[in-house]
Amino acid sequence: MTDPALLGALVGLAIGIADFVALGLVRTPRRGGAGLSLKLVRGMSLVVFPIVGWFAGPIVASSLAG
Repeated sequence: MTDPALLGALVGLAIGIADFVALGLVRTPRRGGAGLSLKLVRGMSLVVFPIVGWFAGPIVASSLAG
């Protein structure tokens, strides 16, 4: 059986990648302060979502196990 924390981190990474792509499509072509903040948020989503998934995975798995 696969570790629930690892599964949660992988799901979080998939969501983070989807968010990274979606925020890249939203970004306007002009440069400015908004571009820098969106770039920061895009990068942070690749870090934060897997960490949250690492901790949320075991909680979800234990509640589904019965």
